[in-house]
Amino acid sequence: MAQNRSNEPKIDPAAALPVLRKNLADTEDASFLCMIWAVHAIQDERVSQAAKFLKHPKEAATTDIGSQYSAYKWDLETLIALDLNTIKTASMVRMRPLITRDYNTVANIVNLLRAVENHENSGRVDGTNVLLELHRIGHRQFAWQRGFVQIRDIYRYLYIYGQGECAAYFEKSYGVSVMDFFTVAFGHFAYLTQGPWMERIANLDVFKVSQDAIDKSLNLLSGDIWMVRRESRNLLAKFEKSLGSTLPVTYQPSYLRVKPIIRRAVGRVDRYIAPLPALIVLRATVGLYYDLQNGGTAVTNDATKRFEEYARRSLKAHCPGFEPAPALEYTYNKNTVETPDILLNQNGRIAAVFECKATKLTFEAQYADDPAESAKNGYSQISKAIFQLWRFFSHVRRGIIEVEVAPDAPAIVLTMDAWTQVSGELRRTVVAEAEKIAAAREPDINEEDKRPPVFCPIQELDDMLTVSNEEQLLAAFRAATLPDYQGWSVRDVRDNAVPKLDEHKDFAFEVGELLPWWKVLRDARDAEREVAASIGV
Repeated sequence: MAQNRSNEPKIDPAAALPVLRKNLADTEDASFLCMIWAVHAIQDERVSQAAKFLKHPKEAATTDIGSQYSAYKWDLETLIALDLNTIKTASMVRMRPLITRDYNTVANIVNLLRAVENHENSGRVDGTNVLLELHRIGHRQFAWQRGFVQIRDIYRYLYIYGQGECAAYFEKSYGVSVMDFFTVAFGHFAYLTQGPWMERIANLDVFKVSQDAIDKSLNLLSGDIWMVRRESRNLLAKFEKSLGSTLPVTYQPSYLRVKPIIRRAVGRVDRYIAPLPALIVLRATVGLYYDLQNGGTAVTNDATKRFEEYARRSLKAHCPGFEPAPALEYTYNKNTVETPDILLNQNGRIAAVFECKATKLTFEAQYADDPAESAKNGYSQISKAIFQLWRFFSHVRRGIIEVEVAPDAPAIVLTMDAWTQVSGELRRTVVAEAEKIAAAREPDINEEDKRPPVFCPIQELDDMLTVSNEEQLLAAFRAATLPDYQGWSVRDVRDNAVPKLDEHKDFAFEVGELLPWWKVLRDARDAEREVAASIGV
């Protein structure tokens, strides 16, 4: 990122964090958050809305992540977390407040953050753990690079968490339906992109959402600045206690993912800011998982069932030459056993086998020094999935279940999140654990049965389905098992090893199936574009 070198002396890396903390301690939250909102806005095609809040060179108004002026969103989120966790200096003794209306200030504090990161890594990352460090870096950056406001993601999470037992539990817990909660969140996402410290939305009558639903949803989405600061520090303390160590600054948890909207009273009026508005949509989609964690077995089973159902529907809708079938039951040693969750049939035989795991990544799984140990329960589920796939191939080979399986049918672990992102080491760890399970529970599984597992997050499956036909998708899964691609994401394997379709397919599902107002707005927007085109605008 561009620097203002004329005003800022070079900083000793060891002194970077104290200097940065002092800057934040001496700066009012309202001004700091406004600055972050504004720099994000000018790099999110909202220059006109942000111009009066931030003086900046015209080159800084860019969406090009490769630009020297780009302020990475993950860095901005880290700076907000650091600000919330920093105790403020009393106003009468503030010596070094940041100049929050100048782009150069953002450049300077981002460069201070980079110095902090380099200093912390210098004593922490070496040849023995650099690959796990890539895993942590990936979790911090990749989701931001992909974006949180994707139609396919919105549809998927509302389909899984917004219906059935999950929806009933959410409404019983919070007094508002999932669909109304998402509607309020999406309305605030659109509204709070327009300016910082906005007054409350008057109503959402156009979406047919009651004031009561708005109030209850806003309670879930927002918090007073003093409360957000307190809970942010509590969240950091909780995870550092769980991990038994101090977290590097860049991997500290972000309370904005819990409360993406911050509120403060200005006179008698509450005003609201979403420094990174896309996190509102994240909270109302991915974040639903955490609202449901105390719902018990019925809720968990419902989410798992819908995850599997969604995957089958997506496979069929995007690649109609496939016939995805649910698990089959059969008898083995007088016990009822199930095949893996999805049997992908093509031309009368099983072309691929999927075992689904709907558990989401924990914080420890993303950022612990030893993720496999710190998030043992989650990774053990991945190992169990591999074992279940191997057991199926073994039972087919031994005639225990009579189905026709292609000799090169890949074994795919389909997950809600990227549990083994950019980490061949983690993959080897979960496979080794699967070997132990197989030796203890099914010693007749042989090396032929142990097909190399393909690790595929559902987001990557959906991405691949829009650029692949049936043969290309299977070819990508098979390529992912080759030694040359160990540790790669399956989507990157697909892009590198297999030709793409000439044209992308549209995502097969409509959010309007779940939210009627979405279709109404889309149709109105399409009609407006048709009128504009007809008159040459």
